[in-house]
Amino acid sequence: MDIEKPDDFRCGFVILVGRPNSGKSSILNALLGQKVSIVSRVPQTTRHQIRGILDLKGAQAVFVDTPGMHSFKDELTVCLNDVAAGALKDCELILYAADASRAVGPEEEKVMDSILRRPARTIMVLNKIDLGGRFTDDYVAVWKTKIAAKGIADPVLSFLPLSAKTGKNLDVLRGLIVENLPEGPAFYEPGTVTDFPVKMRCADIIREKLFCVLRDELPHSIAVEIEEIAKRKKLTYIKAAIYVERDSQKKIVIGKNAAILKQAGIEARRDLEIVLGTKVYLDLGVKVEPGWQKSPRILQNLGYLDSV
Repeated sequence: MDIEKPDDFRCGFVILVGRPNSGKSSILNALLGQKVSIVSRVPQTTRHQIRGILDLKGAQAVFVDTPGMHSFKDELTVCLNDVAAGALKDCELILYAADASRAVGPEEEKVMDSILRRPARTIMVLNKIDLGGRFTDDYVAVWKTKIAAKGIADPVLSFLPLSAKTGKNLDVLRGLIVENLPEGPAFYEPGTVTDFPVKMRCADIIREKLFCVLRDELPHSIAVEIEEIAKRKKLTYIKAAIYVERDSQKKIVIGKNAAILKQAGIEARRDLEIVLGTKVYLDLGVKVEPGWQKSPRILQNLGYLDSV
């Protein structure tokens, strides 16, 4: 239900798109001032549309962080690309995140082409200028070349150098967002930070910590499903299953003397307690499910498919 607001109030959906590791989740978390989307250098970190709600003076921006668009193919990646592309269909403003420390490549052009298939007002955020922003001009040049070839009006409102890490130009970005939202009532009650389901938010936190602890040893095919969340006296009990495809991957995730699983659990519990506002007992298990990325049943249970 819409919330009553003054006639000049602004509100709308802002979609974050970009190729993997362009910093979309970091930008979202920086704009909101807290973590709602997990961050890692591993591709496919974000696997869902994650909404973050930002209340500003006279405005409410509803951000949707999408999975990075990948050029390679498998069942899970197809799902992720469908989520990202589908988000572009219904939005007031696009934040296109580009990693200005990394050269323009085929994946980047694929993202640009996806945006231009459904042109909407766009802010190109040239992120990671704290790393030098070496390729900033290249991104702008490639974009302008595509616009000229199509012979259309340029939907980009601003090419904004930014560092989500240091906060450079973050206030400028907030101002641009507010200026370009349509007039309308707020969609959410003030103070709402995200509508991302608690189970999926908890699963994402656990997956993030596995990424951080495992680093280069991380199996590509890994997922986390929350099997149970229950209030027990003064704490919250969370039972989570970690899916891998092979026994060898299970051994990596557990680690020698269960050291990897234990460390990931310690770090995940710390964040979970902040999110849930209670003490947490975290029960982690690792399950071998060969070919889970091609299983409609498992993809549905993990929230990547609406129906089987």
